[in-house]
Amino acid sequence: MMNYAGLRQERDHLTRNITQFDVGFGQKLFMSCLGEGRPTVILDAPTGATSDVWLPGQLLLASVTRVCVYDRAGLGWSEPAPRLNMSDPGEAAVARTLGPEATGLRMVSDLHRLVTFAHPQERPLVLVGAELGGLVARLYSHLHKEDLAHLVMIDPISETLFSDVSNLNDAERTENPWLGYWYGSVLPSLRLLQVAAMTGLARLGLIFSLMELPHTPEENRSDLDQAKLKHQLCDPFHIQAVIDEHRNMNESLSQLAEVSSSAAFSLSETEVPSTVISGAQFDQHLAPGLNRGWSRAVQDVIQGTGSKHLVISEGDRRGLLTGDLVTQVIAPVIRIVKNWRQQHS
Repeated sequence: MMNYAGLRQERDHLTRNITQFDVGFGQKLFMSCLGEGRPTVILDAPTGATSDVWLPGQLLLASVTRVCVYDRAGLGWSEPAPRLNMSDPGEAAVARTLGPEATGLRMVSDLHRLVTFAHPQERPLVLVGAELGGLVARLYSHLHKEDLAHLVMIDPISETLFSDVSNLNDAERTENPWLGYWYGSVLPSLRLLQVAAMTGLARLGLIFSLMELPHTPEENRSDLDQAKLKHQLCDPFHIQAVIDEHRNMNESLSQLAEVSSSAAFSLSETEVPSTVISGAQFDQHLAPGLNRGWSRAVQDVIQGTGSKHLVISEGDRRGLLTGDLVTQVIAPVIRIVKNWRQQHS
């Protein structure tokens, strides 16, 4: 009870100066924009992560152009997606339009309504998405290609990530370990973290330094950043949104595969220039087989989209967005913005 009382007081304090935008259907999303100029850059976070991971990158880009970060539904300061009653004809029609909660199509719909009606952003957009954010960006490029100037994907999740053979170039036809790892290790770990949050153990763990905060190194965190991260680790509702994004990943990948193969949208990606950025490996803390499987899946994205591929040899997912390498990640985005301006001056 003390934990839940603390969560309410913390949220009231932490959201005092933030703005949520009504995207319709009783839902509000958080978005924050800095800088001026065209094209507008939208930064989308990795799976289960909030816009906080992009703050160093947003500050770098803000000196060049307008750049926005936002939280997907249920994460950070954004409200959860509304639960629609499928037995009601009106709500069922809306649900079919938006797609299931915590899946790629719903995320694209949320983002499009956010930047079009709720908090309009000048077109064209440069979408920069990491992991699941990259999947959302690809789906967006199929469904709303007229909005985009460029697509940048950082270690994007591929629709072939869980496939038995994730790349035809894999001569060994080795078994793909990602499906078992995702649903047998990552999801149970998140559920355990949620139980710790529900019982107040997470708060005790933070008080006694038994839990570490994710994302940025401690010396780079402000007091507000630390307070927000601690609040999210102690909030079972926030962790539920993280779980939902992971649990529904198969559905999101199926949506991407279906939209990509549809004749109505098959030309979208080829008409939108795209760039893939990755580290030498996905995550240095993972087993070699998992890193190889992820790399093969990223190659599928590169081949399927005709993307330019940039490799930051010193980095992995833990350092590309919030570590010392963030400048190298943002540099290609700055070049994309300047090249677009030269071509449209």
